[in-house]
Amino acid sequence: MTILLALAAVYAAMMLLRYGRRALLVAVPGLVRFRSQPDAPAATAPQRQAGEALASLGFRRLGRRTEDGPFGGLDLRTDAWANEADGAYADVFDHAPRPGAGPWLYFLSVFPDGALALTANHPRAGRSDGTVEVGGIVGAGADAAWAVHRRTVSRLAGRHGLPAAAADLAAREAAARTWYRVAGNRELRRLFRLHFLNTVFAAAILGYAAHALWRRFHAS
Repeated sequence: MTILLALAAVYAAMMLLRYGRRALLVAVPGLVRFRSQPDAPAATAPQRQAGEALASLGFRRLGRRTEDGPFGGLDLRTDAWANEADGAYADVFDHAPRPGAGPWLYFLSVFPDGALALTANHPRAGRSDGTVEVGGIVGAGADAAWAVHRRTVSRLAGRHGLPAAAADLAAREAAARTWYRVAGNRELRRLFRLHFLNTVFAAAILGYAAHALWRRFHAS
């Protein structure tokens, strides 16, 4: 029995190591941290191609961005762009969904009262409540996704004012913090809720096994 309890404790500890880092983001989304590299070049050829499309739409490149969580629980690396005239940011991810496909990207606009719109060309959980608008067209090019985003912004501007997007990485990080506070926290919880449940289960097993082992050693 002692061996089984020890094995259960080891297994639970391994589960905590595997799932706990993302469970932390479910419990405290504010643990996401941002790093920027203004002079770093685009990491991939698809990013450079997407950058050419964004430049033709009036965007200016800001540099490289990383959003990460404790112990590597989140590791998002993007190329960051801004369109000051239209009050929008664009992020292009390093990875593509499959070889030969264009990279994932999204447009983000933050309004003066904290409302926001995010339009992506990859799967995202849709949301439309008058304050937060999240959606897009899976597989769309930058121009098509941008057209959808502009329509969304136009619809929201009547209630929330015109969005702003300063062309510097500090302003981009402020917009990211708004995203995680208003809508990204819910997205993290949806994405990582299984990690959270596994972590709770593992903590319960570890607690039970450790207590049982403690009682056995002290009883002997």
